Amino acid sequence: MKYKRVLFVCTGNTCRSPMAEAIFKNMVEKEPVPRSIDISVKSAGTFSLGRCQATDEAIRVMHEKGLDISQHGSTHIDEILIDWADVVLVMEHEHKHYVLEHFPHSRQKVHLLTEFAGEEGEIADPFGCGIEKYRKCAEQLTSLLTVILEKTEYSQVQAS
Repeated sequence: MKYKRVLFVCTGNTCRSPMAEAIFKNMVEKEPVPRSIDISVKSAGTFSLGRCQATDEAIRVMHEKGLDISQHGSTHIDEILIDWADVVLVMEHEHKHYVLEHFPHSRQKVHLLTEFAGEEGEIADPFGCGIEKYRKCAEQLTSLLTVILEKTEYSQVQAS
């Protein structure tokens, strides 16, 4: 897997995708071995209503992990973001269908995040389900993104 620009997509861009963005950025920045390429990370939503802040629970859970998403403002997915991204990682099958319907040229780069990490299922939306669901979501994202980062490192070593 070789990619420099990763776009995470969920519904409102206030919970899962901003948490994934923050977690993955942190992982990339803290890599013990310097990267031969820089990875840029963004997030967006399929039903974003403008510049909404991340949910209080998402902010709190990220704060517990030492990450700050308090300045996050939601973004609606658009052609510019799709064209920018090397890979688009979505949380649910519904998001994948949305992206493919609106941006059919993106077919080769849109993946369910779980499948991209070699797992099955979806990332459940914690919105309105309490802080524990957010913590569980963040842990699932961390686990999957760790696998994805390891695969990225492996592919970079192979390319050298």
